[in-house]
Amino acid sequence: MSVTYDSSATLLNATWVAVLLSERDVAGQIPLNFVTNPAVSLSAACFGNGVYDKENAAQCFSNLLAIGYRRLVVDVYWSPTRRTWSFCPVNVPVKPDVTVSSETSTMSTSSETSTVTTAETTSTAATADPPTITGYEDSHGYTVYELGQYKCTDDLDPYTLAEVLVGYFRDTNSQLTVYTSYLVLNLHVAASETAPDEPASAITGDDLPLGSERVGALLGTALGDFIYSPAQLATDRRNLNDSWYRVEQSYMPITEYYTIHENEAGEQSTPDGWPSSKYIQLAKRDRVLIEYGTVDPQLADYDLTADGNSIFPPGYLSATSKVDATSNGTLTSGCLYNPGATDVAKANSSWGISDGIPVPVGLSTDDTMGSISNAISDITACGLSPTLNTTLFGSTADTQIEHYRNVSLSSSWAWAIGEPHDANYGGGDGDPKYDRCAIMDLTLEGHWRSTNCTEQRRAACRIGNSPFSWVLSDTFAYFSNVSDTCPEGSSFAVPRTGLENKYLYRHLLSLPESKIDPGSSNALLREIYVDFNSIDVTSCWVSGGYGATCPYASDPQQLERKTVLVAAVAGIIILVIAALTFFVKCNANRRNSRRRKRAIDGWEYEGVPS
Repeated sequence: MSVTYDSSATLLNATWVAVLLSERDVAGQIPLNFVTNPAVSLSAACFGNGVYDKENAAQCFSNLLAIGYRRLVVDVYWSPTRRTWSFCPVNVPVKPDVTVSSETSTMSTSSETSTVTTAETTSTAATADPPTITGYEDSHGYTVYELGQYKCTDDLDPYTLAEVLVGYFRDTNSQLTVYTSYLVLNLHVAASETAPDEPASAITGDDLPLGSERVGALLGTALGDFIYSPAQLATDRRNLNDSWYRVEQSYMPITEYYTIHENEAGEQSTPDGWPSSKYIQLAKRDRVLIEYGTVDPQLADYDLTADGNSIFPPGYLSATSKVDATSNGTLTSGCLYNPGATDVAKANSSWGISDGIPVPVGLSTDDTMGSISNAISDITACGLSPTLNTTLFGSTADTQIEHYRNVSLSSSWAWAIGEPHDANYGGGDGDPKYDRCAIMDLTLEGHWRSTNCTEQRRAACRIGNSPFSWVLSDTFAYFSNVSDTCPEGSSFAVPRTGLENKYLYRHLLSLPESKIDPGSSNALLREIYVDFNSIDVTSCWVSGGYGATCPYASDPQQLERKTVLVAAVAGIIILVIAALTFFVKCNANRRNSRRRKRAIDGWEYEGVPS
């Protein structure tokens, strides 16, 4: 049974599309390791109910990708008897002969069961009776085995996830929809079906995955050219002149985020740098990075280095921080914000990721979601990717997508809720025509709003090229010339990550009330222009001052449709031109033939007859 990516769960309105796109674009030159992305444990979000069914799993994977989860934490289990990896924590028995009563066609996980007898034997008990496993038929007609607390089909393996990912990558390959994804693989050994609740035994020698059975080989083959590999990173790092610096400037990573060495020949290299998302997504056209996470002691002999061509070693794409929060979601520990930091080395958030999301106990659904959203907002502002490792309200994401979508969207670090509020404006009469410039609103904990560009405000100015050093302009100005108000040595700028935004916000709060006062009724003391606007094209947010133009040359909400339309029209035009060329040429040949004939007969003619 083949599965594919299902995009029907996206359900994002125009405002959220603008939020995701604008935050992706403003961070487009930040190295990958400093860009936060919402993470989710598939074991919690897709299998928290203990059911491991292929079609439901594929729907869950699709839903999570469609609603914005960029980092998937994947638990896979090796079965030495089946010689395969599976999502099921228990070995699914080999079943050459399966007897399922006809009554099972209407069964569900909460109703009747039937007895399924497997023919599997072991070398130590070749003459023993095979174990008796209880199972039922699911709604798709596949046998589901009840293995202790788990219910598993025998066809749910890493290929299922790979098929969905390939479909997702192909469905989102335009400049407007492309995002980088990450896989973190936690490796386990499946428990025995005869003792499903007991720890698995350690495996060695030929019981280990060999050759093409290795998970790195499986995913390397299935995902192919979509992978940005450790080998590619090493090659790119060795000579930046031939890699990250050979693309247009807007794709180059910002150098303040990594170390650069230069040899006598002028060739630059880096021991610790990472490419930017624009380089990965638009120049290389790669879509996914894969890392090993935890590895069970039972797999201690599994050689992780053998998959170095496709999978990064443990800890290469993750630096986990333990976070705690109050019942209302205010973070109390784990934040990477360092008040005294002026450069990246002093506030290093490289691959920062939370160990989870604090979930309060005993609150109503709305209050719980509010607390989770607050915690995620704080986590992201602190330079960490929030990790959801909880099954929300007992429901998995294949059946209840709403809560999971709200968690994903809460990881937005820039815009306030409901902003930018011009995202639905399609031009013509109506509003808002002028709310196309971004301000940091101090009453919204430093989140942004779109406002009228003809308002006068002070400017947020970056000192030099430092990611974390900011200064406020001394005078007020309209957006059209606010960049001229920045003090010498600084320039009008926009925060590019949640952590940069937090440094700006905290700096503003440290200023005297004569300049900044969040409690003032005067908007001039509460709101600051940042270098972000959609003056050129609605919903296309860009930096670069008043005259910056949209790189998409169209409204992002319409570009997809227009691309298809233009391609279709272009195809029709080409066909018409080809047809006209054909007929004109035929007609010309016919005329020339008649002219040549008439010339030979003594009639006037044009040209020289052959």
